[in-house]
Amino acid sequence: MTEIKVAIIGGGGFMGYAHSLGWALAPITADTGATIRKAVLVEADEDRAKAAAKRLNWDEWSADWREVIARDDIDVVDIVTPPASHAEIAIAALAAGKHVFVEKPITNDLADADLMQDAAEKSSAVSQVGFNYRHAAAISFVKHMLDDGTLGHPLQFRAHYTQDVGALGRVLSGWRAKKGAGGSGVTGDIGSHIIDLASYLVGDIESVTAIIGAKDPAENSAWLSDDQRREGQYLDDAALWMTKFSNGAIGSFAATVYASGRKNRMFFELECTGGTVEFDWNHSDEIKLSLVSDKPDQQGFRTVSLNENHEDYWYPLGGMGSGYIDDAALQLQKFVRAIVEGRAGSPSFADATRTQRVIEAVMRSADSHQWVNVDEVTA
Repeated sequence: MTEIKVAIIGGGGFMGYAHSLGWALAPITADTGATIRKAVLVEADEDRAKAAAKRLNWDEWSADWREVIARDDIDVVDIVTPPASHAEIAIAALAAGKHVFVEKPITNDLADADLMQDAAEKSSAVSQVGFNYRHAAAISFVKHMLDDGTLGHPLQFRAHYTQDVGALGRVLSGWRAKKGAGGSGVTGDIGSHIIDLASYLVGDIESVTAIIGAKDPAENSAWLSDDQRREGQYLDDAALWMTKFSNGAIGSFAATVYASGRKNRMFFELECTGGTVEFDWNHSDEIKLSLVSDKPDQQGFRTVSLNENHEDYWYPLGGMGSGYIDDAALQLQKFVRAIVEGRAGSPSFADATRTQRVIEAVMRSADSHQWVNVDEVTA
């Protein structure tokens, strides 16, 4: 069996922890077609790299990502650094012939995203972006029902992603606080997940209209005016946007970090000609389902609990409580299988660049107060 040696760049932070657990769990929960070796953890500071590598069970550590990706014994480069550095590392890794997994967002800079997509398309290596929620077993089941016609044609997608970190006064700091350093704002950070899910399940988003809100975290006040937001270069703390999809479906989206009581709620409803499905990440082992074909005396929502009969659910029975690390493992399993089978990773750099174009369209619509066509958004 093939052994795949992985180097993780930026592995000492939260996403480094999540990916380290994911790489460990991936070959346990399903056959990936290869063995996985956690070879090298890279951090800018060598002491931090050493401490993280020992705690997270990586063979080696380094403070020089360039030296690591040049090594002949490294097969995969997993990038979990701040988004501002994604392009440089990913393009260099692809040029070195490495398979590349990069955390979302692919980058906050659309020009860099285009360069990354171009590099990936010219490379024979496999590349993938870490939109982990699309790999949840419940989402895989919804996708299956769309593909086999059970749900019919998508009509309307409504999604919220809400958190309360802003309401609790946990102000973003470091690189997350500034766009130039990699901060995405709420639309690019958590909103990108529901954009990716919408694209995966419904289809390409064609156009958007949006409003956004930003607050001065030092003041207990309402949203800043558009002029104040722009002058202070504040990132968005809340956003609402409506969409038209290329296939005729419509959608509405909301994201905020000022939802008191909402810890990490990613929720959507998808209405189709054949029925409606509802998903709430806080109840990630189930979906609510109503089918038009149900008998008249049985119509209404029923709860479908995920179990071993559903794709991507690895527990031997339902109700075991799959969660964030399970999804981290699922996406890495699929990435490794793509490497072994010689096919493209999903979501691809092209998919993630399209998502970034939608995010940019949301920002431009919020400034112009006009509908923005996604295909017309250029770097």
